[in-house]
Amino acid sequence: MAGFPVKLGTILSFILVFYAIYYRKTDIGDVRLSPVKEHLLSLENENRVKTGNMQPHVALGYGACHDLFVNATLLLDHRELIGVPQHFDEITTKEEFLKSFTYFFKHGAAAERFMSNSKLYDDYIERALNIPGTKWNIGGNAPLMAKRFYMEGWKVLFAAKMSNNLKKYIPEEIQIVGGDENEDMKDDIHMILEYKADAKFGTYKAPRANRYIVHNDENNPLLSSLEKFGEHLPGFKPDLLVISGLQMMDNYPFKSDNGKDLRAERLDLVKEQILSQPLKTLAHFEMASYVDLELLKHLTTKVLPYVDSVGMNEQELTNLYSVLEYGEVSVVADSNPRIATALDQMRKTFNLIRQQNRKYTSNRKLTRIHVHTLAYQAILTVKDSSWLRTKAAAAKASLTAHRYVCNSQNIALEKVKLLLDDSFSTTTDNDNTSRVFFEPTKPVACWEEILNGDSVEICIAPVLICTEAQLTAGAGDNISAAGLVLQVEK
Repeated sequence: MAGFPVKLGTILSFILVFYAIYYRKTDIGDVRLSPVKEHLLSLENENRVKTGNMQPHVALGYGACHDLFVNATLLLDHRELIGVPQHFDEITTKEEFLKSFTYFFKHGAAAERFMSNSKLYDDYIERALNIPGTKWNIGGNAPLMAKRFYMEGWKVLFAAKMSNNLKKYIPEEIQIVGGDENEDMKDDIHMILEYKADAKFGTYKAPRANRYIVHNDENNPLLSSLEKFGEHLPGFKPDLLVISGLQMMDNYPFKSDNGKDLRAERLDLVKEQILSQPLKTLAHFEMASYVDLELLKHLTTKVLPYVDSVGMNEQELTNLYSVLEYGEVSVVADSNPRIATALDQMRKTFNLIRQQNRKYTSNRKLTRIHVHTLAYQAILTVKDSSWLRTKAAAAKASLTAHRYVCNSQNIALEKVKLLLDDSFSTTTDNDNTSRVFFEPTKPVACWEEILNGDSVEICIAPVLICTEAQLTAGAGDNISAAGLVLQVEK
């Protein structure tokens, strides 16, 4: 039966022949595209966000910034690269910047780094402003996710200190809290170095479109909107609380206050903010690119044990699993992992966070993980938990991935490709005898398993990959938010 593991053997041989005949690629393109698109749209249309008194409320923290988008290979000169690509936890020199960018570029991996050298950063900002096509937009996990929730019909509250100029990017219906009305704000600027698939940087070629982010933040690492956010939460009564933007603390030079760990203190306040919410308010943590092991360990004790859901991309999944299992940072991972590999890491990560739930006697248990990759969406939810419509959520996330990256609501098949094969294994376990077969007319595959004593549902949706990428930064925020919009109701 499509979408469920079956035993290999005669049935496998028959189905493989069937797919070879009816769903092969032809001279005019991948014949699977049209039925996949139609079914994903059908799932989306059948599942809507409720309105009126039943409209769900989401509250998101923390922070916002001004994003400056620039063509990476026009901003940086490959001839200035000295030595081999190398990753750095913090950028202090031009040489480190070039080596770090190239390291992630050649892997097609997303990355975000703090540049402590303010003069160097300002010099690159000035240079970027003179490059054709450079553009400004609002940035930060919270505002990008907030805009997506609003577009999908939710009532939204989000926390950030922002200038009046930056607020112009936010729909008026979204409530912004965190700053003082008359405060003269200087917005943090994030520089987004974008590149397309097959772009070249000297002898290196990008295997996929992606972005490298560098920043020199002053406000966001301190979570400066946290207290004001807390004042508004009781009156807003959110159905969903989203914790994001904590990666701004990564390698930031916090000044010690009387010998105290200021970063740990701020994260304790985040923990208290989550705990202050009633259990019926679901809590979601949005992962990001982290390299600071101390910060990651703080997250595993102060945030992850107290949330119901975690969202991340394939790089972040590998990193989170590595920290939980081995206490080590994984800087880069496969940019297009096999489904079986991702599912195994999701299962292990689920079990490890459940251990943290018990260790810290949390009243909440992890009941949802969403992993978004270039080729597919994978959502795991515990059966009989508060999360609804996992299948539709996976479809919604897939459609949003295409629409956002192509910067168009219309899905044009001439700008689409699929990377999924006609079947995939559900695990890398050598004893595995189960496969899921991909039916273009029923492309979202769902099945049940027992994990840690709980019955869980896992859904995999193929992504209609945009072959003419217009946007890369912010894709994950939009995809994660889209995956949540159908899974929560009052």
